[in-house]
Amino acid sequence: MLINPYNIQGEWYKGNLHTHTSNSKCGHYSVEKVIELYTSCEIEYDFLAITDHCNLTELADYFDDKKIILFQGVEYKRKKFQTLGINISKYYDTLEDNEANTQEIIQEVNSQGGISIICHPHMLWDDYWPVEMLNKLSGYKGIEIFNNNVKMNNAGRALATDVWDYLLSKGKKIAGFANDDMHIFNRTGGAFNMVLAAERSRYCIMDGIINDRFYASTGIIIDSIEVAEKAIYIKTSLPVIFRFIGKGPVILKEQFGTEAHYICKDNEPYVRVEMIREDGAMAWTQPFYNTMAVKF
Repeated sequence: MLINPYNIQGEWYKGNLHTHTSNSKCGHYSVEKVIELYTSCEIEYDFLAITDHCNLTELADYFDDKKIILFQGVEYKRKKFQTLGINISKYYDTLEDNEANTQEIIQEVNSQGGISIICHPHMLWDDYWPVEMLNKLSGYKGIEIFNNNVKMNNAGRALATDVWDYLLSKGKKIAGFANDDMHIFNRTGGAFNMVLAAERSRYCIMDGIINDRFYASTGIIIDSIEVAEKAIYIKTSLPVIFRFIGKGPVILKEQFGTEAHYICKDNEPYVRVEMIREDGAMAWTQPFYNTMAVKF
């Protein structure tokens, strides 16, 4: 039996969880301007996390804004080992740049009811985040499998599904996120997360993220995701290449069209679905875990 994280009634809400304002040294716009950009008719986001570098930008004055749901956050920025803390109320940092202190920051974020996301695993160089270290760390929600700012800066590899697959194959249950990492205007809307939530509220959207009820995308919109026992059924409005990917990683099945399905075998611990459109846009479901093969 496959666990279906998308098994609720609700609507899909679009958002970005890595955003900078002028409160970051490399940011360019005020909070008000950033909200304006992300609620514009061109991209129309439903939720946004403000994650300035080593600084918690207070958003209480904007929480009643009906145009967008806001989450307070921080990007814990060091030479290496950068993480996001999302949905937090206070800033905490160890001021050290090593594995033990990264774990301490993750635990502090969790204690505040927030989530931690590993930033841009391939920024600047391939082992910016050593996979062995990520395998040792615990308590983080997931990793950025796509970072639009890395793509726009040509500063490393934006795509990090290889790291995701490595960690999933090691048995870690982590989610994949696609984020803008927005610093300037022309880098908005290039990556987003679509969350399935019962209603458009801060609580329901965060609950959807915590429970893996979202997919990551650089432009593809999924029309439906269904699971029946061991089978996954997925549809898109435009034709794409569907890839069903399992432990290894191994491509279990590849299919072109607007819909595809895969029947999971008992010895396959998980299956995730990756989609590629002819214009290069991509999307990624969260893993569907197999209760026949994985002990929870």
